[in-house]
Amino acid sequence: MRVARYGVSFIALIAPWGAAFAQDSQTIGNPGDEDTIVVTGFQNSLVNRLPIDPIELPFSIEIINRDVIEERGFFNPFDALETLPNVFRRQTELLPGSGGYNIRGLVGSVLTNNRPEGGSRGAGRRDISYIERIEVAKGPASILLGPVIPGGVINQVTKSPMSGDFVDVTLRGGSFGTVRGEVDANFGSLSDSGAIGFRMTAAYEDQQSPQDPEHTETIAIRPVVEVNFSERTRAQFSVAYTKREGVPGSRFAVNEDGSIPDTIEDDTYFGAPSEQGGEDLYYDAELQHEFLDNLKFVLRGSYQDADFEYQTSQDISNYDGGRGFLSGGDATDTMASISYSRGFRNEDVAYGDLQLQGDFQAFGLQQDWVIGSSYRWTKFANDWGYGGALGTLDITDLSSAAVGTPDFDSIVLSQFQDFETDLYSVYGEASIRPFEPLTIVAGVRYDRFERDDARNATFTRDEDVTYRIGGTYQLTDGFNAYVSYAESFIPQRGQMILPGEDYTDPNAATETIAPETATNYEVGLKGRLFDGRVRLTAAAFMLTRQNVATSDPNNIPGGPAFVVATGEQEHNGFEVSADIDVAEGFDLSLSYGYVDAEVTKVINPGNGQDVGDTVPLTPSHTFSVYGSYTVPSGLLADLRVGAGVRGITERPAPRHGIVYDGYTLVDANIAYPLGDAFEVQVNVHNLLDKEYRETVGYDHGTPSAGHRFGNPRTAYLTLRAHF
Repeated sequence: MRVARYGVSFIALIAPWGAAFAQDSQTIGNPGDEDTIVVTGFQNSLVNRLPIDPIELPFSIEIINRDVIEERGFFNPFDALETLPNVFRRQTELLPGSGGYNIRGLVGSVLTNNRPEGGSRGAGRRDISYIERIEVAKGPASILLGPVIPGGVINQVTKSPMSGDFVDVTLRGGSFGTVRGEVDANFGSLSDSGAIGFRMTAAYEDQQSPQDPEHTETIAIRPVVEVNFSERTRAQFSVAYTKREGVPGSRFAVNEDGSIPDTIEDDTYFGAPSEQGGEDLYYDAELQHEFLDNLKFVLRGSYQDADFEYQTSQDISNYDGGRGFLSGGDATDTMASISYSRGFRNEDVAYGDLQLQGDFQAFGLQQDWVIGSSYRWTKFANDWGYGGALGTLDITDLSSAAVGTPDFDSIVLSQFQDFETDLYSVYGEASIRPFEPLTIVAGVRYDRFERDDARNATFTRDEDVTYRIGGTYQLTDGFNAYVSYAESFIPQRGQMILPGEDYTDPNAATETIAPETATNYEVGLKGRLFDGRVRLTAAAFMLTRQNVATSDPNNIPGGPAFVVATGEQEHNGFEVSADIDVAEGFDLSLSYGYVDAEVTKVINPGNGQDVGDTVPLTPSHTFSVYGSYTVPSGLLADLRVGAGVRGITERPAPRHGIVYDGYTLVDANIAYPLGDAFEVQVNVHNLLDKEYRETVGYDHGTPSAGHRFGNPRTAYLTLRAHF
């Protein structure tokens, strides 16, 4: 049986480790069974801080494992997130598919190995060669990480050393001249005792786009080592270096009604080509020591240094009233402007976490607990300079464009953002089993957040205590129901301008917006049915956010970016995903998500949102269907064919009175082994060549700028070798 995607956490956390690295693992299921799950002791996952069966955790988690990433053939691994319920793309950064994602209508925070990381406009994103699986935990995760947006978190779990020696080589090429090469080398034992394991991945990629000359070139390398000092002491350390550079693509304005002007195609490039690039150095480490059989010490840490240098001269906008292009009548306005600028961002993130874990016997059952303290430091600096107008064009006649040559070297950079943050946290969590079918998981966390803003000469401090409690009840063997309550606390960095101040004045008097808070109630089901042939997860949730910050509608284009508090939002909905073994060799994955996200209270009337408005650009429905068939025997034995559909419905932008279309995409793939060591695979994405927008008008859907097409039909040929 080859499972395509696992919708429940306890199925997907498969890590085939050998004895040298299994001293601190827990096995779920019967050893030797195909579906045995091994959750390794190192805390790279979202689910193994408490050493309990993941099926006992009272919240929803979706897993995309390495097999799925490879089978679906997505060049950008986060594209696979679009196969999950209530997860959709928010904004594109470097290339199509490289932007952020929303979970249940809210921005999803991105982690690496359950540790925080900076983004720097995509420069900090882990290369696909590093990733073993992607986890998406739904709902508030403050008990795990402190201040994070309550929709959920995305965790990139990286590869670790495995037993045995092997080398995997992957070569890939396809549409628009894209090429990629990747090597994954594992050495199960570097010592006679088998106590040291080592693994290294390296990759080169030149990803091209239909918008010639847009492209991004990537170099990525990551070594990781594990050392078992003794039966009770072990450590893991890795360092990842990622460099990306290239030419960014164009984003554009649209008509006042949200439609795309007829002259703009998915390969249209505006303005003058510019350059951008980033370097990211990421270290992480973990040390564990067992004092007793039921008492363990854990020390975890990470450090990231991400730089991103960028130029802009390729986007067109129409900021006349923020309304997009007009045509017809007396108000005809079809002119777009092009300007140029450059900037440099640097982000440093340091994180440390100290824990004590243990268990004890009560009620005749094992009870688990963890207490800990963590610290996170972030320094972010953004220097920026504006070069001025570069040219104009009439959107009805692109040949009319009069675009000059940008002189980026003449732009003087000035401080645009410069701040440091400190987060001090203590927490405790326990799983209590009062009797056999019931597990109660409860946690409490205290966070103190400090922000020192050098540019605005302000210092703020916020603190809060958040809770999570839930229970799971075993309905049948391998199938549980759960209920949970969780809270979140998110300090906000925005400044609210005081009444009577000038919106064009960067030194206008302001006050810092108060923290956002949120609560979430959730019920769900997770587990296996019909002798394990169906693996199901389902959840219904009610999430409420208070004191939500949004951009001030009176902001002046090019001026300071002030915020206002909109009041309250509610995100209510449900989601279901299932993986089904339909017949021998035939697997089917289904997912559907519904969310009703709307503004329920308004603090400042006239701020661009009214009670009853949909949270901007949140589709009510997300869906995905994917089937895979592997020929079990005969002349074409092991030939695999797969096809699927994924999509979202309409995306409202109530501030601008626009509803943007959703989209439905069809993908297909075919793979065939060439002997024992080789496999060839062909993937086609957007098979029907659907024209669609993956980014619409930044965060609030303005028609005046920030729109971008998704990729048209693309095809890639992949050759894999295993030695």
